[in-house]
Amino acid sequence: MHGFRRALYLTSCAIMMGACATAPDGSDSVPEPALAGFPGFFSDSQADRGRETFAFACSECHTTSDFRGDDFEWEWRRRTVWDLYRRLRETMPEDNPGSLSPGLYADVIAYILQINQYASGDAELIAEEESMDTIPLGPDANKTGRSASSGNDGR
Repeated sequence: MHGFRRALYLTSCAIMMGACATAPDGSDSVPEPALAGFPGFFSDSQADRGRETFAFACSECHTTSDFRGDDFEWEWRRRTVWDLYRRLRETMPEDNPGSLSPGLYADVIAYILQINQYASGDAELIAEEESMDTIPLGPDANKTGRSASSGNDGR
């Protein structure tokens, strides 16, 4: 029954996100930041911390495959990192939403970005709307092209 509840939850999330897929001005796109040549907006050490937090706070209900690949990109294609942060903060962990610190949520997002091959850099992702809302998710985001083997634990 747990698998059915999870499938129902994920389907509900996808339906809710589809209903909100347009930007406030009615267009189907999120603001485009100037990412050309940008070295990355999270650090590898932050993603490593996020992996540890994911293992502790998320892995009881989720696997990394829930947050990577084509399905992830399709679901989040018109969203920003701020949208993902807000969703995680408001709904996760399922038994105690909002219970992690803003920094821990940002670390988990850095890990999710790393396993999706987003480019890392020297800066750390900060849990602030002004910066997170300019970072797009989806297939046109700032990717490295490298293998996601670092952090790919096969879960």
